[in-house]
This record gives sequence, structure tokens and C-alpha cells, in this order.
Amino acid sequence: MQTAYDLIWLSAERTPDHLALVDDLTERALSYRALIEEIDAVAAGLAERGVTAGQRVATALPGLFDHGVVTLALQRLGAVPALMNFRLDAADIAGLIRQGGIGGAVIPSDPDLAAAMAGELPDGAPLLAVGGAVGPASDYAACRGDPAQLLPLPRPGREDEAFIFYTSGTTGLPKGVVLAQRTTEHRILWLSTQAGLRHGNHNRALGFMPLSHAIGYYGVFLATLGLGGTYYVMSAFQPQKAVEMAERYAITYMFAIPTLYHAMTMAPGYAPERLASLEVVLYGGAAIEPELVRHMDDNWGGTVRHIYGTTETMCSLYNPDPVEAPAKLRPGFYSRTRAIQLGGGPDDLVAAGEEGELIIDATADTIFSGYLNRPEASAKKMKDGWYWSGDIVVAEPDGDLTLCGRVDDMIRSGGESLHPEEVEAVLDLHPGVAESSVIGLDD
Repeated sequence: MQTAYDLIWLSAERTPDHLALVDDLTERALSYRALIEEIDAVAAGLAERGVTAGQRVATALPGLFDHGVVTLALQRLGAVPALMNFRLDAADIAGLIRQGGIGGAVIPSDPDLAAAMAGELPDGAPLLAVGGAVGPASDYAACRGDPAQLLPLPRPGREDEAFIFYTSGTTGLPKGVVLAQRTTEHRILWLSTQAGLRHGNHNRALGFMPLSHAIGYYGVFLATLGLGGTYYVMSAFQPQKAVEMAERYAITYMFAIPTLYHAMTMAPGYAPERLASLEVVLYGGAAIEPELVRHMDDNWGGTVRHIYGTTETMCSLYNPDPVEAPAKLRPGFYSRTRAIQLGGGPDDLVAAGEEGELIIDATADTIFSGYLNRPEASAKKMKDGWYWSGDIVVAEPDGDLTLCGRVDDMIRSGGESLHPEEVEAVLDLHPGVAESSVIGLDD
């Protein structure tokens, strides 16, 4: 079992002088040897400020160069990064600190956020600001120490906490998704079995998904470095800049939500040949317009694949050729799935051609341990060894599954069950409709 730090350290052992990390803001570039030195120096600085193994430390940062480094430095100490969405307001981030038993934080240089964090963190807890000291937060740039003073590398257990990510709930605070150490390696290896991402220094990834998102962190940042490639930081997504960077650095790998790809195709100066270097293009997290996936498949370099997953499960289903059937998916290498009758149990399977709720085997090593300090929410989603996804699928005769919608979005009309996506697809055909959204109301 490898930790996140182990994976980067092994890449540094194999090819110490290969380019690992490039910053878009400063153009600072680190080889794997230099990256490990940087991680260890920051880890030593964190240790001097009291961070210890098992301690939860929040990061509420954009996809900055320093954000990736500090998460790996925390892993070097055996601490647990809790990656929060920096776009949340200060009160919500403070609420997550309070709810999660967080013992330190790394934040942007924001006086309101620094004050809110200081009010929730334990007395004397480290509070660091990237971009300069502000209020009660000290300057992250000064958080450096002597790596020779570090304790030996901790060897955590399989079920020990490794990371905490957060879901984007519709009501209340996001739920903390606890990921055990056993999940880290497997949340990268599926990219080889399902997505065709090969190990080696040839990989050059453009990192424009947030690191607080499972796609951005595991699917791009950690996967690229763990497989020995080069990760090009994009601190804030800008469509035109993304196209320019893809061409400039001959990017071979991208993984993002469809909205960002669409924005790239609409950017000034966009031309498909500027993305000719791509070898693997993955999308997930939302439905894709058929014309967009066809354009990407026909005009960009590489192979386009659809990945289905959640923060809790990582990749559960995928489609290696989504152009003709964007919503059709099949179980991945680490996945065992079922389509069951709504309200039924794990053995109440639907027949071919029928709709049911997707459940996923929760014993796989990619699956989360539960929601942080939320036992009731955990029990609702994890039952009888299965994870209840809340997604509705049609069981196809060939064993594939077609994604239809959400259990909680279903509309009952005249005794029939309708999915908003079905109605939206018809409305969007009308030449006078640019985009539609369907919501069911009581009648």
C-alpha cells in the first residue's frame, strides 16, 4: 500500500531529474528531486508548527502550485489534508472546521477568512496564508524547516484517514468524505485500466480542475505525478489560456467536466489543431452535449472517454467510446454494480430494459469510509455492503447501464415517472431555446 507521498517519492527515485511540476504564475519548474526537497522542507516547517500524524489540516485554496505541495507535505507527516472548496464563504468554511475537528488550516491571504478560521481552530493551531501574512494567519512562504529534523516516514494502516474531500450538497454544509489510506493507490490505477493512461515520463497534464475536487486531485494531479509525468499548474481556469497552454506544452492528458471543454471551444483563438498533442481526454461530473463530444472525438488528438463516479466512489462506470451513446456506461475494473428496484434491497434487481437505482459494491478499495462525523448520513448511503448512488439507470440487455437521472429529481406525472433530462432534451431541439432546465412542481 502506497501513500500519496510514497507515490511521488517513487517517481523521484525512478527519474529524479525529470520535470515534475510547472507553475503558471511564476513559471517555477521543479524536477522530481527538487519537488521532494520542497515537500520535505515544507513538511519540516509544518512539524515545527505542531502538525503531527493523524492531525486534520484544512486547505481552502485555488489550484495553486503551493496547494499541491502542501497536501503532499502533510502526507509526509502522516497528517490528513481536508481539501475544502475555497469558493465557499468564510462562515461555511468555519462551519466545516468546527464540524470536522480540524487542527490547522492553510488559506488564501484573506483577512475575513483568516479571522473566521482563528475563531474556530484550537488555541495555538497553525494558520497559514498563501500570499502573505494577514491578521492572525502567518505567511505560508516562511513555513520551511530542515528536512533532516523530520521523523521517519510514518507507516499508516489501511483504514487510517488519508484525505477528506467534500461533497457539494444542495442544503446545509457539504459533507466531509473520509478516504482511507487503502484508497489512494487504487484511485490512480483505474486510470490505466479504464482510461488508457500509461505509466511514464511522456505524460504531460494540464491541471485546470480544482484540487479540492476528486477529478482535479486524484484524476489529474496525483495520477500525473504518481505515473511519472509532468503536471502543468493552471491556478485559475481561463478558456483562452487553457488552449494556449495545451499547445505550448504539447499537453497529452486532460480530465475535466464538460463545461470547461465547451468553454475552450468557444475561446478566442481556438482551433482544434492546437490540441493535436492530446492522447487521452476524459470527461465526467455532468452530462455532455452530443455535438461537443463528437467535436472533441473528431477534431482533437487522442481518445475521448466518459468517466462516471462520485467523490465517495471515484470511478464506478465508464464508456470507452461515448460518441454514439454518451449516457451508456459499464462497470470499471474496481467496480461491482447493480440496478435495483426503487426502495428495494441489494437483491431486488430490475429486468433488462427497466429503470432502477444504481448501487455500488462498497467493499472495493476505491470507496470512502463514511462521512466525517455524520453517522446518520453514512448509514443512509452505505447499507448491506453497498453504496446507494441515488442515480437512476436502465439495465441494458448487454450488461451496460444507461444513466437517466437522479432519484430525488424524478417527476411523477399522470402516474408515470419522468426525468427532467428527458423533457429538457426535447425542449432543446426547438430553434428558439438556447438552454432549458425542468423542475417539477406540485399540482
